[in-house]
Amino acid sequence: MNREEILKAYLEDEIFVEQGYLNEGDSANYKWATPTDNNLIQIIKLAIDGEISSESSNVTERKINAFLNK
Repeated sequence: MNREEILKAYLEDEIFVEQGYLNEGDSANYKWATPTDNNLIQIIKLAIDGEISSESSNVTERKINAFLNK
């Protein structure tokens, strides 16, 4: 699976619609490069990117913490 397929798999979970992070059907049209102000989606993207590029979990954790501390 590539980054976009993994992201879509996460976004297709019904909790994103239930909690108001996405509207119904938005996940099908979502692309990796789609800009978003949603911090949860940004963090998921950081985690996926770290896993795909085989960086250590410590590096990914630091990136997520840096993003959240902005």
